Amino acid sequence: MAKTARTILAVLAGAAVWAVLWNLGTLTAQAAFPDTLAPDRPLTHTGFLLGYIAFGGALSVLAGCVTAWAAGAHAVPAVRALAALQLALGLVFEILFWDMTPVWYHVVFLALIVPATLYGGTLRARTRAATRAAA
Repeated sequence: MAKTARTILAVLAGAAVWAVLWNLGTLTAQAAFPDTLAPDRPLTHTGFLLGYIAFGGALSVLAGCVTAWAAGAHAVPAVRALAALQLALGLVFEILFWDMTPVWYHVVFLALIVPATLYGGTLRARTRAATRAAA
């Protein structure tokens, strides 16, 4: 597979993992706590907001790992592209839902996307290097 095609597919894989798990997680949380997490009402409960931030951060780490794994030897540019894509998409969605959560939530959520994604890619690269060294 050509380097560019593999990089694009790796980025799409990471983005898809993030999006699918985010939607499943939020739908599950909304079903479990319908009074607090109603999709049509603003969310101001600090505990749930922090939970969403932690969940989004964990998903960003996972997406970075998936992208690095799928990209193989070209992990660095793929993970950087995913981080940029996730930040762009995050900006769009945070703007669309600006009135639904406090400003601090938007700022913290967006600030964590890039470092968490890059960290996930780094974890995968370290695992790959350790596996090669052990072989």
